[in-house]
Amino acid sequence: MGQVKPGHERLRELLPAFEQPEVWIRFPRQLGDVIFSIPFFFALQRSWNAVAEAQGKKIRWVAVGHAIGAAIFSEAHPDFIAESVIEAGRDQKPDPWALVARWRTRPPVAFVNLSQSARLAFAAWLARVPIRAGDTDNHLGFLYHHTFTYRDLPIHIVRRYEPLLAQLTGSSRLEWTPMRPAQFGGQGGFELLRQAGWKGGPYVTLSFGTRGYNKRWFPELPQWTGFARLAQAAGLEVVWLGGPDEVELGGQLAAQVSGSLNLTGRTSIPQACAIQSEAWGNVAVDTGLAHTAAGTGRPTLTVNGASPEELINPLGPFALSVRGPCIDAGESRTTGLKVELDSTAFRVSPLRVWNLLQGLVAEHDGGRKLPAELPEALRERA
Repeated sequence: MGQVKPGHERLRELLPAFEQPEVWIRFPRQLGDVIFSIPFFFALQRSWNAVAEAQGKKIRWVAVGHAIGAAIFSEAHPDFIAESVIEAGRDQKPDPWALVARWRTRPPVAFVNLSQSARLAFAAWLARVPIRAGDTDNHLGFLYHHTFTYRDLPIHIVRRYEPLLAQLTGSSRLEWTPMRPAQFGGQGGFELLRQAGWKGGPYVTLSFGTRGYNKRWFPELPQWTGFARLAQAAGLEVVWLGGPDEVELGGQLAAQVSGSLNLTGRTSIPQACAIQSEAWGNVAVDTGLAHTAAGTGRPTLTVNGASPEELINPLGPFALSVRGPCIDAGESRTTGLKVELDSTAFRVSPLRVWNLLQGLVAEHDGGRKLPAELPEALRERA
């Protein structure tokens, strides 16, 4: 293809021909992977918005993605994401011909593919979108001007975007920015919280659900309810968060913890994220809501059973993962769980999670007074 100009330089040349420049970004399929792309996205927006503003233009940003992943943008402020094109249904694919028709009438100035979507890559190529960038793991690098490799690298997923960012902006520097309701929306989550019985006091969110069986905090009922009772004893309200797949377990957990607030299956992803953004603290297993919680900047503790932290640890200034020892140690209780789980989460006690979360909150708040001291009897039960 020869020498290709950096994306921001090419953008500067192209903008005069665009009355309303659009940049389309196809995000990954899973929520956690989408959250890992946010620092790249923020950096790209800052760079390209500045280029546009220098010419008196305003870029219209469009997010494309799966119903799980890109749903985080579905309620976003229009200055952040003007449109969120969600692929309805778990297995539905985008219609490339519809996009080609739209793009030929009103072509975007750029298309950035952060997934392995071949359909959208071909659509952008057919529509002759002038700046095309994407992941080459599907061997479609010939469709792009700028490429990067995403899969199977021995570095954290967030940093895998650095080479692409350098090509598009001239700098590979990624900076974390908090995921706040002002950009992502979700303010309706607080009304749902009030309807569930929240009186406005401090609360902790518990995100217990995941499709990855070996990522769960077994045995789930005593582990999660044990932590919930510790939080309640310290004066915190307990909020259960999860998706439609977790409704049954959420109901069981809430039923065992009197007074807890069950929003499982009742919030959109932006609403759950907004609720997490105002929590005293957040606890989760390795699931999408662990990454949204950490992304808000609030103290977040992830009980990690099988996933490699060095590659997928939730990103945030007050995010911490904890896992148990690889074998029974000390006075570890016998749980009867099968070793085939390939997980150590069951060796993490609710009290350990509580103590670590308190430490994160103390660091976040500069040593501000923590909730009330736990009764000794409750500490012993935990």
